[in-house]
Amino acid sequence: MDDHDIDLIIDDEDFWQEHEPSEYEAYCEECEAYCEECKEKKNKLINDALHNNLTHLEKCDIDNCFGSEFPTYFEAESIAEVVDYAKNKKIKAMLIFVGGNPQMSEVQEAVDAIKPYCTAECMNGKFLLGCTEEDIEGVARYRMLLALEQQPQADSQEADNEFGEDIPF
Repeated sequence: MDDHDIDLIIDDEDFWQEHEPSEYEAYCEECEAYCEECKEKKNKLINDALHNNLTHLEKCDIDNCFGSEFPTYFEAESIAEVVDYAKNKKIKAMLIFVGGNPQMSEVQEAVDAIKPYCTAECMNGKFLLGCTEEDIEGVARYRMLLALEQQPQADSQEADNEFGEDIPF
């Protein structure tokens, strides 16, 4: 051995703790709340993205994608359902996971359908995708976590008339 040999010791327990699925609260628009069922589905999605994915993703990829966001969970059986959901929203971060042994052209079709509803931030590194050969009964074909840009809510009546009523002259 010479002076430049370095022993590398890896503690397996520490390694796997760093690669466990992230915990995110999942807001469900259908329930209009943070619900346990959505949290379980979200955790299953993250686990599949990290461990049952034909594309290599790591926990830090998901953490960097969502940061301090509270992503919304959504699932659908068809691309048309995905587009209907996304068409009036601005997506600033996304993880989409396609299940059921999809062809790569099918995954690309889903990505292309969603791109018009994504912000530049999303398309520049906050758009993660994955797919699996598994077809799990009871699990939707398209599963997603989305961080949505907040749309400003303006009361149009108050904005039009700041005094609240018309005053005749």
